[in-house]
Parts: sequence; structure tokens; C-alpha cells
Amino acid sequence: MSGSDAAPPGQKAKAFAEYRQRMNERILAQDSQVVRRFFALDRQTYAEGPHLNLQTKELLGLVASLVLRCDDCVSYHLAQCRQAGLSTEQIFEALGV
Repeated sequence: MSGSDAAPPGQKAKAFAEYRQRMNERILAQDSQVVRRFFALDRQTYAEGPHLNLQTKELLGLVASLVLRCDDCVSYHLAQCRQAGLSTEQIFEALGV
């Protein structure tokens, strides 16, 4: 994904999503039970739960990604937060904690 840092935010997010999709397809094409279990664990982690809703879980993922300084993770979780219906104000409030 190098060279995309100068792109506008919308294009950078789109490029990241496309890159992630391609890499996920390559990884899953290996037909590894370990990889399938890892992907299933990720899906289960972010599924709506009895105590934490999807929005809360995505905010937690975003904040953890920022603490870990994982740029790709931050991009991913920002997109997931938006997809989960979180507003810019909600995201910034969580980042202020």
C-alpha cells in the first residue's frame, strides 16, 4: 500500500479496503484450518453480544488500534465504526477517553 499516503482520505480508505479484500482472499485460498479459525474468532469477537453492542466493540477496537499505533487497524476500525452507524462526534468522544 505504499505511495497512497498522499491520496485524499476517501481514496486512501477505498485503496485500503481493496487491498484488505485481496489479501483476505489470498489468505483464505490457502484452505488452512488455523486461518479459518482465526477469521471465525474475529467474526465472533465483533458480533453483537449480550452485554456489548457492535458499536461499543468497534469503538474498543479503534481505541486499541490507536494505542498499538497500527495504522491499518485504525483505518479498518474507523470504517467499521462508520458502517456500524457511529457518528463523527461519537468516535471523537471515545478517542477523548
